Amino acid sequence: MDSMTGFGKAEFKSALGTFTVEVSSVNNRFLEVSARLPRQFSAMEPKVRELVGRHVNRGKVYIYVGFSEGEENTDRFSINVKAAAAYARQLAALRDQLHIGGEVTIGDLLVFPEVVKSDETAFEDEEIWEQLEAPLAEAMTALVRMRRREGEAMARDMKQRLDQIKEITRAVEKEAAQSVDRYRDRLLVRISELAETIQLDPNRLEQEVALQAERSDITEECTRMFSHIDQYDADLRRDDPVGKRLNFILQEMNREANTIASKCTEASITRLVISMKEEIEKLRELVQNVE
Repeated sequence: MDSMTGFGKAEFKSALGTFTVEVSSVNNRFLEVSARLPRQFSAMEPKVRELVGRHVNRGKVYIYVGFSEGEENTDRFSINVKAAAAYARQLAALRDQLHIGGEVTIGDLLVFPEVVKSDETAFEDEEIWEQLEAPLAEAMTALVRMRRREGEAMARDMKQRLDQIKEITRAVEKEAAQSVDRYRDRLLVRISELAETIQLDPNRLEQEVALQAERSDITEECTRMFSHIDQYDADLRRDDPVGKRLNFILQEMNREANTIASKCTEASITRLVISMKEEIEKLRELVQNVE
């Protein structure tokens, strides 16, 4: 089982320059990829998304690609003198108009992107991808390893909570089996308190007890709860993404817990069902981060 949270990083040096790739992911209902690439690499985004999709199935994945060219390509910057002169004139005019002191400096002019020109080296798309694919795949592999480690830790936590729910369900069965007898005893006490002189009809009493037993029978709900627990436990060992399946099973488990609570209103069973639902809710919180 894999988590949807992870991080990976890789670096690759080639004749073109140095590629730095960082990937991170958080939980999301579907696979969503957000890529930040250097402007000259923008055509690579579809290939980046395709590679990410081969490694993960769900989650919001953030991709950052940094690139610094080799030393042979660094001497490619030039000053746009015309743009600098135009900005200098406009800044001087603005200074005089607003009556602001001081002189226009080189530093003031360099903040405008048009002043410093960068003659970007033209790269072929295939050439870029040949260099970018390896560090991207390496970073994604590191991300997947982290997601698997976290997923395994979550699976161990989930297994403990499943065992707890199973123990609570067994306790509910035991309490429910005794509840009919307790109901009969309470009914007898109430009848004796209301009318000590009234003749008690044993058959009528047993009919009422039988009806209560039928109304409060939770055998089917407990059986289904055990089945859901076994299915959940089995899915924890699957290699394919199981987050959506586990979430569906938890919905069914919560439905069984609600039905048990509505059928059995005794305080002892109500307390057990509350504990059961607490464990189910904790599982639901964990499942939100399962791929």
